[in-house]
Formats: sequence, C-alpha cells, structure tokens
Amino acid sequence: MEYIVDQDGERKSVVLSVEEYERMLDLIEELEDIRLLDEAKARRGRGEGDYVRWDGIRDKIGSEYESR
Repeated sequence: MEYIVDQDGERKSVVLSVEEYERMLDLIEELEDIRLLDEAKARRGRGEGDYVRWDGIRDKIGSEYESR
C-alpha cells in the first residue's frame, strides 16, 4: 500500500495492489453478511418477519432440482 501526499505531506490517496483491493472487498462482503444476519436475528427476537426453517427450503429446492 502506498500513500499519495500533497505538498504539505498530508495523505490524499491510497494505491493498493489488486490482491489488497480484492481482500478488502471480500472482508467488506463478509462484514455485510454478518450485519444482515445480526439484523435478521434481532427482527426474529422481536417477533417481526416471516421465517422458514432451513430444512423446508432445502427440501423444496431439492425437489425442484430433482424434477429437472
């Protein structure tokens, strides 16, 4: 990682390698997933929203794929 600074030495931009950039994107996506899960758990705890058990979804998806 490199910083681009102005004439006063203050950081103005960052230069990242593609690998660093992709790693940051992966981390941001993972954090977003965690945030969404936390929100869903909070809604469920408050009794909000409609929820379907995973086994019901898995069984439905499985039957759809078997009929193809």
